[in-house]
Amino acid sequence: MEPIFVSQTSHQGGARLLLGGLAALAGLLLFTVLFAEQFSLLLALCYIAAAMAVFLGMAKLAEPRYFLKCDEQGVHYFHRYGSWLLPWQSFMYCAVPQLEQQNLSFIGFKVTDYDAVLQPLRLRLAVRLMTEQRPLFMSAIKQSCANGQCASELLMEKDSFSTATQRYNGIKAVFAQRMQRLAGASGFDLFVTCSLTEAQTRALCQQINQARLQMIQNTAT
Repeated sequence: MEPIFVSQTSHQGGARLLLGGLAALAGLLLFTVLFAEQFSLLLALCYIAAAMAVFLGMAKLAEPRYFLKCDEQGVHYFHRYGSWLLPWQSFMYCAVPQLEQQNLSFIGFKVTDYDAVLQPLRLRLAVRLMTEQRPLFMSAIKQSCANGQCASELLMEKDSFSTATQRYNGIKAVFAQRMQRLAGASGFDLFVTCSLTEAQTRALCQQINQARLQMIQNTAT
């Protein structure tokens, strides 16, 4: 199949923001040396704003150019702290998930093979994803509590997790348990943050699902 590359809107404008911030800093330094009689509060705020522009520009440029890639292997997710691969045979479908009847700014994957995710998962990426998706996890806990489950019970995380063939400890075990709890609340185990519009995200999910069916059919024949 022809690879599909998908970029985030959050990646755009990084170079422009960085160059603008650097130009502003240079202008402020020149103004301070030549014209400023004293370092005023307004001038300090201008320096802070220019420095923030430089920082945000660098942060944008540090993001991967593409956050998703679909090829013959499956769906690749790219993050500044690493990546994961979800083979076509290891999930059923993807869609825009909902919690409390509200669409989320994520793509959710219904995973059927946890080992395909957990075995190659780097610990650094797992920790980062759990940190970034903590608000999502807490919303899932809140919804489960509304359905009659106890919040304290759901927040308890064991240091081991077992599939039919593998046993995981530590960070991977916690990551797997969160996948299960998210699935219980939303129907999806694995989440990818998406800054595309809702219509674009739905179209992308449809494209991924069609590619999955095609690849599985090709493998079967």
